[in-house]
Amino acid sequence: MNPESERQIFYTGPELSQMQRAALELVLQNKEEFLAKITRRETQKQTVLQTDAHGESREKALHAVFDPEYELEQQRMRVQARRAAKKKVLSAKVMIPVAFLIIALVVGGLFGLYSYIRITTPPTVHTVDHTINIGETVTPEDFISAIYSEYEIISIAFEVAPDTFAHRTQVVQIRVTDDRNNVSVVTARLNITLNTTPPVITGTVPIISRLGNPIVYRTGVTARDDFGRNLELQVDSSDVDPHTEGEYIVIYYAIDLTGLRTEVREAVHIIDVDVDYVNGHIDATLSDIIQDGMSQLDKVHAIHTWVITNISYAAGVTDPSNVYADAYRALRDRQGNCYKFYAISELLLTRAGIENMPINRIPGTPTRHRWSLVNPDGLGWHHFDTTPTSLGLGSETAFFTDSQAREFTQRFVEFNGTEYFYTYDPSLYPLIVQ
Repeated sequence: MNPESERQIFYTGPELSQMQRAALELVLQNKEEFLAKITRRETQKQTVLQTDAHGESREKALHAVFDPEYELEQQRMRVQARRAAKKKVLSAKVMIPVAFLIIALVVGGLFGLYSYIRITTPPTVHTVDHTINIGETVTPEDFISAIYSEYEIISIAFEVAPDTFAHRTQVVQIRVTDDRNNVSVVTARLNITLNTTPPVITGTVPIISRLGNPIVYRTGVTARDDFGRNLELQVDSSDVDPHTEGEYIVIYYAIDLTGLRTEVREAVHIIDVDVDYVNGHIDATLSDIIQDGMSQLDKVHAIHTWVITNISYAAGVTDPSNVYADAYRALRDRQGNCYKFYAISELLLTRAGIENMPINRIPGTPTRHRWSLVNPDGLGWHHFDTTPTSLGLGSETAFFTDSQAREFTQRFVEFNGTEYFYTYDPSLYPLIVQ
């Protein structure tokens, strides 16, 4: 085929595009290369026409063979498709863990928030008001009825300790702390009850001490307030001279937390007598006259009988304030006036455990007289007198009523004109059985 015919053949083909024309010009400049390409293209074209019977597919095949722009476009589309597919796969691979991460963050955040709220929530504390007697001890727990907390409570304390001696109601603040240092501060009222009854002092007795000996004042003596609490007992013995015989007064007193005061005065006898010696003789006498199974009233009669039988009356001057000294002389001399009879009777009654007290004739009468009041077995106060009388009353004066005392006095009036024998000031003594 000559070049001219080759050109004709080529030009009888479809109308060439601008790119194809440029390619043709290039081919014409290199004939051999052009012919080789034509041969390859024809071969490809024939192969396509022989293997593809469908118009659409053929059209695409022809374009693929003869249209470079179409081929390039197809390649770009295939690259984009592959990239899109890769993105979908990558997106799927990325989105799943990201979703899990987001869920984890949200759940973790909520849990963390819950944990934070839980950790920082202070205890819930319910309080109650509390009432005490003045001066009593209180604790923070006295004001708390319930505590609700997520954690262990490590501290319950007053913000400021209340004044339990104050004469008023107070508002107290209580701090409750758990082991995460969460704190609740709550309030309650402290009511203080004031006592209105003065203190009570018990256990005082007349004190008998030998001349020059030290004196013990507090043994068996107590002071309590209206609520039954012990108070500090004060003793004023400034009037007592232990180196001089005589009767003195010691003052016991106590002041409660409200400021109420009670005072008790008691006699102190300083004697030049050995008290233990006197008590020894009194106890020996009681052991002889007191029998097992005796009532206190029986003992009263036994003591009365022993005294009027073993001691005789003898007038004389005596110190009525010194019971032990008079009792000692009565035991030694076996005689004495009414004060010595009273003294030895008092010691016998007291050592026998029988309640008794002295009673004196009203002052201003020509003569003085002292006898006893006794209250055996709780039968009430009765008169008791061991001093012999000119009427010869004997055992009648062992245990007699107030009406009997008036009767005896009247008998003395009739006997010797004495109008005052058993007269006394009732305001100074307890009620005597009539």
